[in-house]
Amino acid sequence: MLTIRLRRTGARHAPSYRLVVSESTLTPRGSFVDNLGTYDPATDPASVRIDLARADDWMRKGAQPSATVRSLLGKVRRRGA
Repeated sequence: MLTIRLRRTGARHAPSYRLVVSESTLTPRGSFVDNLGTYDPATDPASVRIDLARADDWMRKGAQPSATVRSLLGKVRRRGA
């Protein structure tokens, strides 16, 4: 099953994340199918850039977002409305 989850990037004590579509059985540091956007919690306010059309397309195909990604998607949708 495919999962939409965060993949940590950045330096020690300065994390940033990519939202990726990957196989749920692989580690988050493993290979991924698609890169959907970025999340940087270190900025004020936190910077979130997500391609909602592609995220929705992957969810229609059966990809399940993690709890954190589901929260981020909701925030981006509310911000855009």
